[in-house]
Amino acid sequence: MFIIIGCFLTGCTIGSGIDTYLNPPKLSEQHEQIYNALIKAEGSKINLKYPKSGAYLSAFVVADIDDEPTDEAIVFYEKTSITGNDVSTLRINFLDQKNGKWESVHDFSTGGTEIERVFISKLGTSQRKNVILGIGNQAEKSAQLFFYDSKTNMTENPQQLGNYSIMDIRDINNDNQNELLMIDSIPTGNIAQLKWLDTDNILVSGPQLALSENSNEIVQLIYGKLNHDITAVYIDSYINTNTIITEILYPETHDGTIYLKSLPIGNGETGSINKTIRQSSLTSKDIDGDGTIEIPINSVFKGYEEKLETEQIPMTNWYIYENNMLIRKYSSYYSITDGYAFILPMRWLDQVTVKIINEDVVFYKYDEIPDRQTELLKICVVSSSDAEKIIKADEYAQYEQIYSYGDTVYLACIPKNLTEPLIPTVSEVQFNFKLIS
Repeated sequence: MFIIIGCFLTGCTIGSGIDTYLNPPKLSEQHEQIYNALIKAEGSKINLKYPKSGAYLSAFVVADIDDEPTDEAIVFYEKTSITGNDVSTLRINFLDQKNGKWESVHDFSTGGTEIERVFISKLGTSQRKNVILGIGNQAEKSAQLFFYDSKTNMTENPQQLGNYSIMDIRDINNDNQNELLMIDSIPTGNIAQLKWLDTDNILVSGPQLALSENSNEIVQLIYGKLNHDITAVYIDSYINTNTIITEILYPETHDGTIYLKSLPIGNGETGSINKTIRQSSLTSKDIDGDGTIEIPINSVFKGYEEKLETEQIPMTNWYIYENNMLIRKYSSYYSITDGYAFILPMRWLDQVTVKIINEDVVFYKYDEIPDRQTELLKICVVSSSDAEKIIKADEYAQYEQIYSYGDTVYLACIPKNLTEPLIPTVSEVQFNFKLIS
């Protein structure tokens, strides 16, 4: 992550791929000037290379990387032929404007085959801007730090920051200074570490923190507030192919050193986080947008307790970490396929079940005798062209559009039964409906 977010909606697929081009397609005037300056300096036998993730996804990065009035340019490319002492075809080129024209200033071999991610940021108490690259090859990913000073026309040789599986930059401890968070997989498990620069631009590394012995490949890294004011790092990772767990890290600062700590959210056993074990599709999210991350863990709706697992409909419960324990904040029906969660009203708890009828999600007031169950709400996910037809076809229920995304429309069907207190209002449905991305 590296953090990849996917959204799956009925009738639409969201995704993109990044290709490597022999020649830049339809370059802007500025990019064309930069490209021509690169060709002049390095020759025409090059392919542009594109970062795989992050804020910068172009082979051209035009930004202020030295706190001077004018922008500089960075270009990622590979040579189609290796000469001299080159050991890698993947390179980074720094360009600056001289008398209104772009010129190549410095060119480096990265030692890798792919640009994984690009950051441009200050780190720690240092006042200089840095270019931090995630470089990948077949075996591993490593981080490199570059610094360019236009006043001296100098670019330092890349500083090696170490290997990583996940890398991100964030003000972890809320001191208005960014830190580099690196998580790496080693033979004994995953380790997390913070790095930053001091006022003399010297790299400082915080202590390594060993993550749970149960964690393997990292699924997701996400930030949220802990106890309303502390920034916490929530890490979802695989135990096996179908199961994930969550760890929560938080910072503590002592004598200028930032320590990462792990919260005990397990069952009391050292290093155990069994309370968060769940299906791999259930990743942690800030489902209500309040800045606190919720961890989803499934139970089952009423009436399905004794059924086979394949016949059960799960109730997704969203937990927060508070007062040294996991506390259930919401219960919901969560459709991963259609990309939404419907949070159950509090008065519904232990009184409502759900059925899937013709791909619609129908909520009922629970009764052991199915014929006595009262319909409370139906949620339909349809195309925009079908939405109007459905609304007109049913004269016995009130249909309302509660959300739309592209050509996908989410409809709520509310029975016209004013005597049942569990039937929700339109505004209540709209408030409790959460589109999940």
